[in-house]
Amino acid sequence: MSLSASDLRQSVRALLNQPMNSILIVLVLALGMAGVIAMLSIIKSMVGDPLPYANAETVVNIGWRDRSNPDDTEINGLSGNHFLEWERQIAGKAKVAGAGMGTINITDKGTAERYNGAFVTQKLFSLLGVAPVLGRDFTAEDDAPGAPLTVIISHNTWRQRFGSDPGVVGEAIRANAQPATIIGVMPENFNFPQREDIWMAARIEPGTADAEDRYLEVFAQPATGANASALAESLESWMVDKQATDPTRWKQAEIGWQTMGRMYANGETLLLLNLMLATCVLVLLVACANAANLMLARTLASSRDLALRLTLGASRWRVSMLLLAQSLALTLVAVALAIPLAQFGIDSVLTGFSGSDDGPPPWMDFSIDVKMVLFAGGVAIITALFVGMLPVMRLRTDKLSSALRDGGRSVAGGGLGKLSRFLVVGELAMACIVLLATVVMVRGVDRIGQFDLGIEPANLLTARVALFPEAYPTDADTLAFTDRLTAKLRESPEVVDATAATTLPGLMASDESMLPEGFEVGEAGPPRTRQGSVDPSFAATYGVELRSGRFFESRDTATSAPVIVIDQVFADQIFPKEDPIGRRVKIPADGEGSRWHTVIGVTETLQLEDVGDEVMPVSLTALTQHPARFVSIAVRTRGEPGAFKTQFLSTLRQIDADTPAYWLRTYDEVIANSMAGERVLSSMFSAFGSIALLLAAAGLYGLIAQLVGQRTREIGVQRALGASSVDVLGGLLKSTFWQIALGLVIGIGVAVPFAEMVASAANFLETGVEFSAIAMLAGTLLIVAAAATLLPARRALAVDPLVALRHE
Repeated sequence: MSLSASDLRQSVRALLNQPMNSILIVLVLALGMAGVIAMLSIIKSMVGDPLPYANAETVVNIGWRDRSNPDDTEINGLSGNHFLEWERQIAGKAKVAGAGMGTINITDKGTAERYNGAFVTQKLFSLLGVAPVLGRDFTAEDDAPGAPLTVIISHNTWRQRFGSDPGVVGEAIRANAQPATIIGVMPENFNFPQREDIWMAARIEPGTADAEDRYLEVFAQPATGANASALAESLESWMVDKQATDPTRWKQAEIGWQTMGRMYANGETLLLLNLMLATCVLVLLVACANAANLMLARTLASSRDLALRLTLGASRWRVSMLLLAQSLALTLVAVALAIPLAQFGIDSVLTGFSGSDDGPPPWMDFSIDVKMVLFAGGVAIITALFVGMLPVMRLRTDKLSSALRDGGRSVAGGGLGKLSRFLVVGELAMACIVLLATVVMVRGVDRIGQFDLGIEPANLLTARVALFPEAYPTDADTLAFTDRLTAKLRESPEVVDATAATTLPGLMASDESMLPEGFEVGEAGPPRTRQGSVDPSFAATYGVELRSGRFFESRDTATSAPVIVIDQVFADQIFPKEDPIGRRVKIPADGEGSRWHTVIGVTETLQLEDVGDEVMPVSLTALTQHPARFVSIAVRTRGEPGAFKTQFLSTLRQIDADTPAYWLRTYDEVIANSMAGERVLSSMFSAFGSIALLLAAAGLYGLIAQLVGQRTREIGVQRALGASSVDVLGGLLKSTFWQIALGLVIGIGVAVPFAEMVASAANFLETGVEFSAIAMLAGTLLIVAAAATLLPARRALAVDPLVALRHE
């Protein structure tokens, strides 16, 4: 039996007759569904959607894994020399290409600018199935060692820097201080492998130091009839040979591969995304339970009308369909509202990554497409059935007939009341799970944000510069550049001090092995240190406290004995209960470039890598003894550091107009940029937790409001017989205490392991979920429960007992 037009009109009128109830159901479901739709859209965009390359399904990322760490699934690339060996070894079995990410400085018409770039072998774009929209691709001649330098630019670079000039192909520019020619423009939204905008021919010359230093991600397309596993097996002999000739480097290595899509969503990312989706589903379940409670309240309010329909001959099926139609109508309206809310949430997430070096590649499309709209419709139908079936299941003719005789009062209790109570228990339990995960995540981000780096970050401005061999062929040339730049910056009356270093505390440093003199290396290998090369002004500029010994001075030159300054963690772990001054440490522990260094000073504890990373021993070497082509310049200003940016760039142009600065940021901006991902996670979980708490409070309030409405006459009798307000409130609280207690017990029992999984996936978990977090959660929910109980009870107590006794 189907619904008639009259039935549909009656359903709509029924919804409009209780507008507040209808609006609440729509809002509750919209909030719950918006989170699920947003998370599914993000997961689909990062994992489900195919990469926008014609050959993306057949190309794999191949390299090697470190099997000493089972949790590390990262595929590592190869040096240029090793890439050429692989290319020869699998010739005929696969088409192979490489891409090495790096800085590319472009200069034309006197203006220098730094870009994210990649040094690529000539087969890369054809391997992906992508061709330039203007000009041509790289050829074997372009990629030959010593060939004239050729460059391909992104569509965005072509539009922004070259004004979409079709004559840009063939234009002469300078790339990394070398003469170069633009030969092509890539399609719009093509940025590969990550956010690159400029591509240069790699031109790897076998056996050279440059080829050894060049680091390439390797991509392969197996020949027809072959697969990636067989391709990996064909490289096993190469790995066996390396393990025999260089066991220190390759002992724990194995050949590995992954699909292209897994480059952008590794195992840790997928786990975190799925846990966040599970959190959203919990919020949706809380919303559904809440909406079901509201529908039960609607059924209670209309029980006399439903009884009259049945008495006049309407079938139970027809009445059930009317209730389901109301539920479906409300749910579809909720979906219509949930879709823009979900898109707003996605846009907010992407905005959180704006200006950050992290975040998804620009070509990923996070808009909600037709498939997601259809999915949302399916969710709506399932939700409508869940929300609508509960009151339908209670459509018993004897109960409704009793409601007709008693004016609707008898239906208020019994099974409907018990069902509402169990729904509230479920709401509170699921809200506990979401809220504890939220508390752990927010606390983790706050803890990271307050982490002591061992420096004074106020009034610091930093920038990165890249010095290339064509302009600065020797170490002496690079050192002369940094000396001239920092000296020129110090001349400004706005500058307190300036320094040059390879490290940027709280953001970047190298990870080196070390061998303290007299140390016996075990199976785990030599200890490791976070290492940076710095000039003598580093400590003064960054405000680093020296605990003992001295810092670097002008006497520490390229020809003097190598020296290092270590931090307190290094001293405590490597030289416990000893004076480290004068002790020797070999860095790196072995291999080319390994040298003994004498400890000359100890600083306070420093954190050179990301603020959320494990605190490791830190060693600082003299920049004069370990020169580098990529250095960070830091300036301590007397005033607001951001106001000095223009003068910094002007000073740099005076020293070298072809060398641009990039990552020009105050230190507050440096830390904010490095924590962008963590802050986005914290914001998302805060939103989930707030919605869950709001829904749980609303559900509990609705239950108490129903209970008070049902017991208005009883309260009136109690008051008329002399019961105090405290007695009445105590009775109401007692009647709801078990739901609150049971919901908390069940919820916390499940919430603790779930919160540990979430925090561990986000690398926030250190010693487990703290008891204070559980206590905060329980206290918050108890306060909310008390407020939700007292507000409707207060209204009931305000009613005159004589009026309550006449209440229908």
